[in-house]
This record gives sequence, structure tokens and C-alpha cells, in this order.
Amino acid sequence: MMIGSIPEDKALMLYRQLVTARFLGDKLLEMSENRVPTIPWIHQGTGEEAIPIGICANLRKEDYLKVTTRTRVCLFAKGMSLRDILATECTRDLPKVGGHYGYCAMEYGLVCYSGTLGEDVAVCAGTALAAKLKKTDKVAVAIYGDGTANRGSIHESMVAAAALNLPMIFVLQNNQYAQGTSVNSSYGIKDHADRAKAYGFPGITVDGNDIAEVYEVSKEYIERARSGGGPGLIAAETFRLVGHDASDRQSYRPEGEIEEWRKADPIPRFGKKLIQAGILTEGRASQIDEEVRAEVEKAAEDAQQIPFPVPDDYFKTAVAEI
Repeated sequence: MMIGSIPEDKALMLYRQLVTARFLGDKLLEMSENRVPTIPWIHQGTGEEAIPIGICANLRKEDYLKVTTRTRVCLFAKGMSLRDILATECTRDLPKVGGHYGYCAMEYGLVCYSGTLGEDVAVCAGTALAAKLKKTDKVAVAIYGDGTANRGSIHESMVAAAALNLPMIFVLQNNQYAQGTSVNSSYGIKDHADRAKAYGFPGITVDGNDIAEVYEVSKEYIERARSGGGPGLIAAETFRLVGHDASDRQSYRPEGEIEEWRKADPIPRFGKKLIQAGILTEGRASQIDEEVRAEVEKAAEDAQQIPFPVPDDYFKTAVAEI
């Protein structure tokens, strides 16, 4: 049985990864609320998990990926362990990974992201250029939000990617709000994929809450870039079901908006599709929940056993990398 072009085993894997991302995000919030030291804030991506999961399913371990604060919990889909993700957030004891604004783990192709939003997309474009100059078939994917998309560094990166025909995919993750500012107040266009026309490369808008659609479109764009076809833009429409951070009261939301978007939550939506296709049962879905919850709990316990770092650890790592 297939879901579109997705074989049954991969469809089940995608479903499990969606569930894992949700539990992992919830665990990070719980650890933050329990005042685990060094977690300054949590930016959850609840409701947005289908985008990074669907994309990572088409990337190789060595391909380059730039994530955001809301997609970092999905890095297990690129090969990083649940324990390392949680440890990076709650102990900062993984200098090769880099802490809250880090994830500089080239073993997994992870490119650092920056608190100065958008500047890291230019760094990701640099990895795409390196891949081209070295004549490898690696691709680079930069995921960023609708607010970040208005930064000048995004424009400059797109100009360079187009001019140099770089193997790079730009992924605009539109969750409808840049903190508390509605996307309708900050754009003069309706279809964000139209931006690609100005640079001369293809762009497409996808339903970012439909992981099957994200998977299939990202597969097409990644394969195109890998074979020398150049850059592309994927505008993924989604919705942040929680506040900008844990302190956000969301007073800017219209009444009923969250409830309406909750109907498109990617996890029950994909689960229902799999059940209708005979790939999943409600009993198996419950079992997956139980298994994943146990995995995340164990990873959290292991992460909190790691000692806190000392400055020399980071210095030694930096010297070794140089």
C-alpha cells in the first residue's frame, strides 16, 4: 500500500517521527517549566513538525541543513540522538553541537543557526557553494520563518544561489505570525512562492501540515538540486498552535483561530490517512505513542546525567576543529 508515492514502511516511519517530534517538544517545555538550568526559553513548533520531518526524509546524513528554533527537535530525523538534542538544550555539554543557537554538528551536515535571524541562511548558501566547488552531489536546505523571510540576508542569499546555480533549497515555513505580527500585515503578496520568480528559479507553495505533500515536493526539489538543476523555493503553509514562547499570552489571535487550525494538526491528520489506507490501526497508533513516550523519557533522564561544561571544553573543541 502506498500513500501517494510513499511506500508503506516509509509512511509509518514518517508517522512515528511526527509523534516523536511532538513528544520531544513537550518534554523540552516540561523541563523548562521544572527550571532545568540553562534553558532560557522554549520556542515550540507544535503543529509545524511535518515540514522538517518531510524534508529530512529526503536528505542524506551528509547533506547540509539549517534549522530554526522551532524545527530543532526534529534533528533526530537527520541522525542526531534524542539524548543529544535534549542535552544540547538543557546542559550545553555538547560543544561540537553548540547549544541553543548552535547545532553546528557537521557529522550530520548541520549548519549553525543564529539569533540574528536570517544571517545563517547566507552561511547555508556558503555550504552549497562549497558542495559545488568540490564537485560533490550534496545539497543544502535552509529552513526559516515568514518573519525572517523579510530580512535582507535572505534576498542576498537567493541572489547568490541563483547567480551561481547552487544546489540549495530555501524553505519558507509560514506559521502565519512573526512573533505577534500577522503575515497578512507584513506581506503584499498572497503566494509566498512567487518570490522565486524574481530570482529566476522555481518556487511552489505546499500544505505544510500535510506531510505526504511536503515529502513528495521536497523530494522533487532536492533531487533537482542534487542533479545540477539549481536552487528552488518551497513555501510551506502551516500554523503555530502555541505561543511564540512559553510567556506569550497570544492576545493578538482572532477568536477561534487556533481551534480552526487545530483541525489540520499534521499528526492526527496523517494518522487518519494511514488508517483509511489500511497501513495503521488505532491500536498500533496508541502503541507507537507509548513507545515514543518511553524513548523520550529515557533520553531526558540520560541527558540530565551529563555534567555541565567548563569553558576549556569549548576552547579545546574550537582548536581541534580549526
